[in-house]
Amino acid sequence: MGARGRDYGLVILSAVLWGTSFPGGKLVLGAVDPLFLSFARLGLGAVVGFVVLALLRRLDFRVLRNPYVWGLGVVNALAFDLQNMGMDATTATKTALLVNVNVVFIAALMVLVYRERVTWQKVVGIGIGLVGVVLLATRLDPRSLEGGEFVGDLLVFAAGIAWSFYVVGTKAMVDRGGDYIALVAGIFATTSVAASVPLFFTGWPLPATTDAWIGILYLGIVPTFPPMLLYAYSMRTISPTISALLILLEVIVAGLLSAAFLQDAISGFTLVGGGLILFGAYVVARGEREIPEPGAGGLAPVPRDTRVAGLNGPESK
Repeated sequence: MGARGRDYGLVILSAVLWGTSFPGGKLVLGAVDPLFLSFARLGLGAVVGFVVLALLRRLDFRVLRNPYVWGLGVVNALAFDLQNMGMDATTATKTALLVNVNVVFIAALMVLVYRERVTWQKVVGIGIGLVGVVLLATRLDPRSLEGGEFVGDLLVFAAGIAWSFYVVGTKAMVDRGGDYIALVAGIFATTSVAASVPLFFTGWPLPATTDAWIGILYLGIVPTFPPMLLYAYSMRTISPTISALLILLEVIVAGLLSAAFLQDAISGFTLVGGGLILFGAYVVARGEREIPEPGAGGLAPVPRDTRVAGLNGPESK
């Protein structure tokens, strides 16, 4: 299996881990303030990252001097705050669905920023994936998006838009080379700092139960640093457009776990919608140009038609 196949597997594993965070987060939000959850989860993710770097004898805090890392941290904190506040008012399954609609915005940004080629496979695949998402989210009944959950849905959808900028920005950082483990740990550290700012105005509502702290520990240790590390690593050979479609698998994971632990119903719409998502990812993947495999010394070079002036040097012609 080549680098591309291996990295597909890493993205899928990331999707599985991230998929557990939606029902897990919904369970925790019953006892934890949404803004505090963002701060605590990302702070733990940063700690895990720096521990890994220390064990590898690669701990270097100079990554925190990079203004791009701080910018990505602010965007990531905004997205997590929006998601947690929205999920507090809506369901875990719908949160996973609406967040992942960002595949449309990621594809558009990759075309605008990286001049990524627009192929018919990409257009058709994205369309199929979105039909699957809509089918899962609405069950072909627009009234399912009305009522008391509507504000929560809007907040979660806004989180997905914020994450589209975060994903494309992270891709730009990965393309510049360097230690991707330090990059992920640094982003989580700056995210935690940015997420702490609202708490100075709203107060620091510490959880009062042991179960709440256990939930925070799980969210901070399992579905935070490890999947983001795998996701960033995969960006060496996989376009964020494809990654975003593969990450849609987390919708299926979230739906199954939500049905088991939160009594969210699984219907034929769930199965058909999930199948469309998988097929859409397959169609896009078949039409994507492979990024060259990295050499032993670092990350893969980005194809000439995806270089961006100011991030990777002068733009190639």
